[in-house]
Parts: sequence; structure tokens; C-alpha cells
Amino acid sequence: MVNKLKKHFLKRWNNENGYIFPLTSFILLILLLFTLHQVQQFQHQLQHNELNNEQYYLEMLYQKAYASLHQEVLEETSPPFQYTFPDGNVSIQLFNVEINREIYQMELTTNKGSSRIINIELAE
Repeated sequence: MVNKLKKHFLKRWNNENGYIFPLTSFILLILLLFTLHQVQQFQHQLQHNELNNEQYYLEMLYQKAYASLHQEVLEETSPPFQYTFPDGNVSIQLFNVEINREIYQMELTTNKGSSRIINIELAE
């Protein structure tokens, strides 16, 4: 009885004239590629969001430092200025002085290490 089952089972699956295996393999390959694409797209989206957050922190540091610089200029204190904010650090130096015009250089650094250097012109 066992031999009859084995023979029937082997005969049933030895039919190599069909198209089920290549079709199934192709569908599985497409699903695998789609899944890998979605994982890669998710990783890129996470990286993009992280860069957007860093850009936001740099912009906030710029706004805070610009307001602080105006306050320092009104108080007529001399540069360089160092500011520490919760988002990062700002260093401001006097870059160039001309008649009725001062150019300051801001170096912004976030807590995660992103940085930007900005030159700002302030008219007296």
C-alpha cells in the first residue's frame, strides 16, 4: 500500500510539461523585488526626514542667532560672540568692515554635527 502511494505521488509531481512552476517563480520574483524596493524606499524616506530635521534645526539656530546679533549690535558690544542654544552652538565673528556696513560670519553647528557658515551684512 505504501508503494502505491509513493508511486502515485511521484507520478503526479513528475509532470514537467506545465507552466505552473515558471509562472509561480516569476510571480514570487516580482513580489520579492517589490518588497525590497519598498524597504529601500522606506530607508531613503527616513534619511530624507533626518536631513529635513537637521535643516530645520539649522534654520532655527540662524533665526535665534540673528536676533541675538541684532541685540548685541544695539548694545554696541564687540565680536566675536558665542551662543549656546538647546539645538546647537553658534559662533559669530566680524568678517569685514566697510563704511556704514559690517559683514558678520556665522558658524552654526547642531547637536548632531551638521554645520553651516553664513555671511550676514548689517547696515549701521
